[in-house]
Amino acid sequence: MNLTPSQWAALLPLIIPALGACLIPLMALDKDQATAKWIRAAMYGTALLAVGASFWYLTNLWNTGGQPSFFQLRMDRLAQFTGIFVLVAAALAILQSWDHFHQEGWVKGETLSLLLFSVTGMILFASTTHFVALFLGLELFSIPLYAMVGTVRARTESSEGGMKYFLTGAVASSCFLMGGVLIYGMSGSLDLSAAAFTIKAQGLALDPLVLVGAALLLVGFLFKVSAAPFHQWTPDAYEASPHPVAGFMSVATKGVALIALLRVFPGSFGPLGAVGVKMQAVVAVLAMVTLVLGNLTALVQSNVKRMLAYSSISHAGYLLLGLVAGTPAAYHGMLFYLVIYLAMNMGAFGLLTAFGLVGEKTTFDDLRGLGWKRPAMGVAGAIFMLSLAGIPPMGGFYGKYMIFRELVGTGHVGMAILGVLASLVSAYYYLRLLVALFLQAPSAEAERLASDRPAVHAPLAGATVLVCAVIVLAGGFLQTFLADGFARRALVDGLGLLR
Repeated sequence: MNLTPSQWAALLPLIIPALGACLIPLMALDKDQATAKWIRAAMYGTALLAVGASFWYLTNLWNTGGQPSFFQLRMDRLAQFTGIFVLVAAALAILQSWDHFHQEGWVKGETLSLLLFSVTGMILFASTTHFVALFLGLELFSIPLYAMVGTVRARTESSEGGMKYFLTGAVASSCFLMGGVLIYGMSGSLDLSAAAFTIKAQGLALDPLVLVGAALLLVGFLFKVSAAPFHQWTPDAYEASPHPVAGFMSVATKGVALIALLRVFPGSFGPLGAVGVKMQAVVAVLAMVTLVLGNLTALVQSNVKRMLAYSSISHAGYLLLGLVAGTPAAYHGMLFYLVIYLAMNMGAFGLLTAFGLVGEKTTFDDLRGLGWKRPAMGVAGAIFMLSLAGIPPMGGFYGKYMIFRELVGTGHVGMAILGVLASLVSAYYYLRLLVALFLQAPSAEAERLASDRPAVHAPLAGATVLVCAVIVLAGGFLQTFLADGFARRALVDGLGLLR
């Protein structure tokens, strides 16, 4: 292929993790038990090297201002921001998985390969408005995730969770595909930006087929965001997944889907004002339903992972409120909140691995008294829970504040009030985890089982938890720098409506 340097530059962030994903299974072919330890280390090292090389390349593009393209693939600042976001989440997941899979006794190289393929698909999904490329990216990051949910085949709930995620994901992908087909049929263009201009020129913005196509596309995005009523897969998939996989899914999938949603609504479909207004009304209703359902259901959970799953659903509602506000500052707040959310959720799921709570030992009762036994992890857990609840001066508070401020400024006062009330409700189940960590003594049975088990050693997971805690704390003091310095630059270069 006679590609120009600019075209190669656009492809490299996809090629590097894909190449690492292809190399790792080759290492796993060696079945010699004598070298198994070194093979595992080599697989994890290769995964980290691929993620690190792609991260370095994207940060270099960001710093130099380069925005290369390859036909419909645009590695602009918004795509670079997305790639860096996904790669950070992947690196944290890889480091946590070393300890987690050793605790579960299930260290398999294919999990790392699937993770890297998923990273490749996520970067592609957020870097284009061409429908075929969008759909390829969607499937490339979704199919590996279906397999990763059920990766620990020794547990029956893993297979069940993976199958549920696959079946519901297949329906959502079919809706997304049909929506794109309808838009293409009405416009004759596979590029959504060009399709929008064609539809506007022909006066078809309010045609029923156009509205149905846009709605079906929206369904595909909302499924990945875990917005109600397309959230049913979330608690079962999170509970069935290994902790690092659940953490990666909760932040990377949501972040990529929201950024791609910004590219399409309001980015590509911005000229179709009528379509945008109708889709905004739909998103407003679903955001409110998501907030109420996620928070109320989280109140009654006894399993920490299911609580975090419903918490993830509620946070999808907060982020969707930024789309309802529809201002550049609201979009800045969404991206800032995604960065903080990455640290909060990866840290919260990593906390379970750091405490050695794997398999079914993830209830609130299993956490009793662990905050005093591992004070550093306990303090980190407090930071994550307070930030998730939106309590200042944590980064999570400022992310919500940026969105609520824009809602009030655009006249959506009722939605802002609902968001504040939802945050107050969420404080109960987040503080419940801190009560278990610090104010409840472990049961006699738990103490007996703990004395019979060897001490938990999870240095990599513990280190990632502490790093995430620092990011959450720093986000509370650097919100202007992150929102204006990074989020604004990403949106200005990625979405023409903010120029």
